[in-house]
Amino acid sequence: MAVCHIEFYSEKLEMKTRINVILPEHVDKNGQVLLLLHGLGDDENTWLEQTRIVSYASKSNTTIIMPRVDRSYYTSIIGGPSYFEYISQEILQRCQDWFNISNKKNETFVAGISMGGFGALKTGLTNPTMFKQIFVMSAMPDIIENWRDNSKRDKWYRSLFGTPEQVQQSINDIAYLVAKQDDTAPEIWQLCGRNDPFYNMNVSLDQQIRKRGLKHQFVEVAGGHEWSVWDKAIKQVLHIIGEN
Repeated sequence: MAVCHIEFYSEKLEMKTRINVILPEHVDKNGQVLLLLHGLGDDENTWLEQTRIVSYASKSNTTIIMPRVDRSYYTSIIGGPSYFEYISQEILQRCQDWFNISNKKNETFVAGISMGGFGALKTGLTNPTMFKQIFVMSAMPDIIENWRDNSKRDKWYRSLFGTPEQVQQSINDIAYLVAKQDDTAPEIWQLCGRNDPFYNMNVSLDQQIRKRGLKHQFVEVAGGHEWSVWDKAIKQVLHIIGEN
């Protein structure tokens, strides 16, 4: 296997950016592909630094793509870089061209933690023909509630999302995206620690998904918003993907 560190010019971002890619020993055109998203305050290196993902990946045939989106919330910033289009349109196409990996829905997955969990839900649910399954770990799935609970973020959130009213029934409203899905939607695998500050949001998300009747599993574990939880979780995720 190989770990690749790549710097390139993104057409969607209109600037240079970086990604890390874990490649299996023998890249298979029909092998699985995982787009793995980072959380707030992290970058493309954090999964490599904080977990044993390289060891776990060595036992799989999955290509793992870890992009960098800074503090964007996987959202195209008003007057700034188009992070959502970068994640949802450009990065997989780039890696398909560079590494000859699969572009088939049944072999493509998206996952993320915290802010990246929001990004994984947003990306997967707005592009249901691209992804077989969405994995969300300790996700922050409700922008409006988080905005209301963190008034100090008001200026920053307005730079990302406009107003709370503009979030409602938009691609940044996860409950709205869930309600729009049909039986072609990606399956959703959701994990959260019982001591996680986003636990109640995840319980609400679980209820929304169940109400819609989507393919779904909610795994509750001990622990909080921490890497000891996510290290175990990413091992589970790669195992599940490997069984597909």
